[in-house]
Amino acid sequence: MEDIVSQNGERAVMKKNSDVSLARIPLSNLRDQAPPDLIALYAEVREGQALIPGLKMGVGALTVERWNPACAAAGWTLYGADLTLDMGHPFGSMFYRNDEDGRVLRVGVKWHPPVQRLEFPALHPSKPELTSDCTAEEVAAVVLDARSRIGTLVAVNAQIGSFVATEESENAILDASGLGLERLAEDDPRFAGDA
Repeated sequence: MEDIVSQNGERAVMKKNSDVSLARIPLSNLRDQAPPDLIALYAEVREGQALIPGLKMGVGALTVERWNPACAAAGWTLYGADLTLDMGHPFGSMFYRNDEDGRVLRVGVKWHPPVQRLEFPALHPSKPELTSDCTAEEVAAVVLDARSRIGTLVAVNAQIGSFVATEESENAILDASGLGLERLAEDDPRFAGDA
């Protein structure tokens, strides 16, 4: 199947697969970068991807991978979240309700500096203590659900950051992360172990 897209007053023919669609990018997102005769701008969005509009640089939109619902905890529904990014680290709580009996499980989301990793403690819905009315299997399923959603959030934020970063800011980010190493070209012989 083919779609016809009008752009710059010309007609362009694009192939469309069953798992690919086109998402229109608002021209207001282009600000002063848009050519004066541009009529419409579209991005290819594949199955499992989402379009993030409103970015302040580039064309003003970015295609990212969506959260995979296959990671959802069976029998539990995410019904609320109180989350923030604290210095780039997710922090807060996610609230799940059991579909059968209405039990609530709060999953904490926090960065643990000494071990440098995200932690997801299964907590009592309203008290600052671990949950006591869920089985280990239920906790494991809900925590995996929470990890998968937060992992997607972190990946999307990182992708947007790399999209808007210049080489100078990328170098500064790498240096701040303790990764300020020499950058090698893709054809550098040291990749092949020749050096």
